[in-house]
Amino acid sequence: MKKVLSILLGGMLVLTITGCGSEVAKESKEKQKEYYCETGTLNGENCEVVETEEATQTCEEDYNLADGKCTKTTTTNAKATKTCSDDYTLSSNTCLSKETYDKVTTQECRLPAKFANDNYAGNKAYVKNGECWYTACTDYDNGECVGGEENRTEFTTVTACPSGTKEVSGKCYKTSTVKTTYTCEEGTVNDFKCTITDTKEITNTCKTEGFTYNTESKQCEKVTTTKALEK
Repeated sequence: MKKVLSILLGGMLVLTITGCGSEVAKESKEKQKEYYCETGTLNGENCEVVETEEATQTCEEDYNLADGKCTKTTTTNAKATKTCSDDYTLSSNTCLSKETYDKVTTQECRLPAKFANDNYAGNKAYVKNGECWYTACTDYDNGECVGGEENRTEFTTVTACPSGTKEVSGKCYKTSTVKTTYTCEEGTVNDFKCTITDTKEITNTCKTEGFTYNTESKQCEKVTTTKALEK
């Protein structure tokens, strides 16, 4: 009984070893298969032929294609901010000094009232020997002065703001230039306008059916696959 079992075990062992050898040989034979393509590129057991065409670049409505991007530019009025230097305050588009000045009374040599509104260029008032004198035309002929007078008149008492100041609401102030600054909540300032530029990516489309856009090659491609030929 022991002898028979030994033979059977030995036979099983031989059969098992023989079966493994058959599988290894089969796999080895399959690995040795080689393929090739008459056209295209070999990819495993297939041949791939890639056709390419340039993509069509488009932008959304109101966007313009420039420098490889879609851009839209809009403009709005910039916000104007008016300011004055430290010693001045803003009043009706004028910078008025925080300090006020007293009016001064002066004696001025002026033409008499009856000649004051006469536009004749020869009319004038002047000081001579501490007195106020005037020369004025009293008679005209075709726009030419044919008669006049030169006489003395009284000085005119004038109470006004001192030189270099301006009267505003009965008070005297120095004035300064208003500084205007233009700002934008969005965009950049350009000629008192806010220029806003919005940028979006270009849409790449393929004009021929069956082609798709390849983001790596940046071209439209169509891949045709056929079975490779076995050597």
